Amino acid sequence: MFLTTVNLAKAKSNHGDPTRRLSPVRTVLVQMMSAAGTGYFFNTKRNRLKDKMVIRKHDPLVNKHVLFFEKRKIRSI
Repeated sequence: MFLTTVNLAKAKSNHGDPTRRLSPVRTVLVQMMSAAGTGYFFNTKRNRLKDKMVIRKHDPLVNKHVLFFEKRKIRSI
């Protein structure tokens, strides 16, 4: 876990050169909430330029496949 955090921080840095531009963020981490109303959610990543996601996936609390809607953006990756 720690190495991933270090790698992400290193990828976003401009290596001390203030004139060097950072690469644009292409993906965002989003929270997907179950439409069944159980409160079950999971996090996934998606392309920043795409529309909000809707996925059909298994909800273990109702033991069925339900739609999951994008609730909120957690952070840029």
